[in-house]
Amino acid sequence: MHFELLLEAILGQREIIHELECSICGFNETYYRDPVTKQSIGRACKTCNFVQKFEGVKLAEERAS
Repeated sequence: MHFELLLEAILGQREIIHELECSICGFNETYYRDPVTKQSIGRACKTCNFVQKFEGVKLAEERAS
């Protein structure tokens, strides 16, 4: 439950894109995207208690336009 609260606080609303092997612990690392914009917003590993929010993804795409 604690990990879900952490995800909610850092990433907000999200949906799972896919899971890969975590480079730190070897268990599943989950990648998330925003359910509205469908942009990748972060990744997390429940075993490591690791959450990373991707910053600047939207800004980089706007610059390319």
